[in-house]
Amino acid sequence: RRVHGGSPLISLLSNMLSKRFLSTVKSGRKALVNQPYQSNTGTLPAFSPKANTYTRPDLSKFDHPWSHAESHAAMKAHSIFSWGSTDAILEGSLLASKAEGIYIYDHTGKKYIDWGSGAVCSNLGHTVPKEVVEAVEKQLKTVAFVYGDSAYTEIRAKLTGLLGAITPGDINGFYFASGGAEAIEVAIRMARKYTNRTKIMSRYRSYHGSTSGALAATGDYRRWFVAPSPGFVQIIDPFPLNFSWGANPEEAVERSLNALHDQILLEDPNNIAAILLESITGAGGWLKPPKEYMQGVRALCDKYGILLICDEVMTGFGRTGRMFGFEHHDGVLPDMITFAKGLTAAFVPLSGVGVRDHVHNYFRSNPLGYGSTYCAHPVSCAVGYHTIRYLIENNVVEHVRKMEAVMIDELTKLMEKHPSVKQARAIGLGAGFDLAGPDGNFLLHLHEGHPQAAALKKRLVQRGLLTMVRGHHFHCTPPLITTEAQIRESFAIISDCLVGLDEYVI
Repeated sequence: RRVHGGSPLISLLSNMLSKRFLSTVKSGRKALVNQPYQSNTGTLPAFSPKANTYTRPDLSKFDHPWSHAESHAAMKAHSIFSWGSTDAILEGSLLASKAEGIYIYDHTGKKYIDWGSGAVCSNLGHTVPKEVVEAVEKQLKTVAFVYGDSAYTEIRAKLTGLLGAITPGDINGFYFASGGAEAIEVAIRMARKYTNRTKIMSRYRSYHGSTSGALAATGDYRRWFVAPSPGFVQIIDPFPLNFSWGANPEEAVERSLNALHDQILLEDPNNIAAILLESITGAGGWLKPPKEYMQGVRALCDKYGILLICDEVMTGFGRTGRMFGFEHHDGVLPDMITFAKGLTAAFVPLSGVGVRDHVHNYFRSNPLGYGSTYCAHPVSCAVGYHTIRYLIENNVVEHVRKMEAVMIDELTKLMEKHPSVKQARAIGLGAGFDLAGPDGNFLLHLHEGHPQAAALKKRLVQRGLLTMVRGHHFHCTPPLITTEAQIRESFAIISDCLVGLDEYVI
C-alpha cells in the first residue's frame, strides 16, 4: 500500500519487501546474511533424442550405372566441395565418365583437354601405365596394408632407395604421408624439433596447403579462411605486386635480400626454425626467383642456423623440366623438401618429406612426434615407385624440357596478339599468363572475382578445355606427356576464347 506522503518508488519497494518477508515466513527459512552459497537447480536443458541406429540400406539401387540425373541428385544431397560454396561448384562441374591420355570425357561423350592436369597433379595424364596397374594388383594380393610403425614392406624400402638415388646431394631420409599439406605439417614439426625454435618464415605469394599449419605458412588469400596462428611470419616477395625492388635484377635481388636480412634480425634469428619457400612459385603464377635470390636465402639460413625447406609439391618430379624445382638454382641444396602430386601422378594419394643427413641423423635417436594411420601405405608406395621408374625409363623429364620451347613460342604469340595478356612465363610445363585490364595492370587480384574472367572460363569449357584461372593468372600446366601438336591445339582454343576479353580491354 502507498506510504502516506511517500513517493511511488518507496511504495513499490515496500510492497516488494513485504512479499519477500511473507515468502520467508511461509517457507520457515530464516533470512540471514553470509550463509553457505546456494547454486541454481533444475537448469539443465531437456534432451531431444534423434534416431542414431544403423539401418541396412537397399543396395540394389547402387547396382546399376547411374544416370547424370541420379548422380547429380546424390551429389546435391550428400557432397561438400572444397574452397568455394558447394552448390555453385556443383552446378559448374561436369560428370567425368571416362578419362584417357590428356582428355576427360563427360556423360554426353564430349571431350575436354585437361590443360591444368587436374590441380597440377595428373602428370602422366589419365591412362595409368600397365606397370603401375600391375604393381597395385600385386601389392593388394601380397601386403595390402601394414601400419608404418609396426612393420615395413619391400616396396617402401625400394621407394626410399630410389628416391635417395634421384634426389640431389645428401637428401637421403624420407617420411611418407598422404597429401601435400600433410607433408608441410611434418616438415614444420621436424624443423621445430630439430632446431628447438618456433618461427617459420614464408613468402606472401605462396600456397602450401589447406591444413592449419600449412595454411598459416601460406601467403595468398586462402590464409584468410583461418584465424592467424602464432609462429608464422610472411616475407615480402622478390616479385612485389605494386612496387619494384630495383631498376635491374641485380639491384632487385640485393634489396629484397637485405629486406629479408632485416626481417630475420628483427624476428630474432635464434627463434627462427626454418624458411619455407616454393622453389618456383606455382599456384601464385609460375614465378621463378633469380638463382642469386635463392643463393642469398641459403646463405642467410647458413649464417643463422635456420633450415631451408623447399616446397616441391607442385614442381617436383619433372614439372619444370628438372626432376626437382630447386635444381634451377645453382648450388642451392635445401635441408628439407616436401613433395606429393607428381610422386604418384595423382593415381593414388601419397606425399613425403625428404631430409638431408644432418636432419635424418637427428631423428635416428630422437622421436619425430608425428604419425598417421596411412603413413607409407604399401599400395601408394607401389604406385610411387613405379611412377618414378616410368618417368626415368620413358625420358619424361627430358620431354618436358623439349616442350618448354613450344610453350614459350605459343605464349609469345598470345602476348603479341592479345592485349588482354599482360605477361607470360614458362618453366618446363609449369607455365601461365597474367590477364590484363583496360589500364594495363592486372585484370583482378588473386582473391577477387570478375565477370570477364568468369566469361572466359565459360568459353573455355564450351570449347572443351579445362584449366585453373585463379584471379588474374591463367595456368598452362598440361600433363607432362602432352605432345607438341596437343600444346598448339590447346593454345589455338585459348586464343579464340581470349577475343572476348580483348574487346573488353580495348
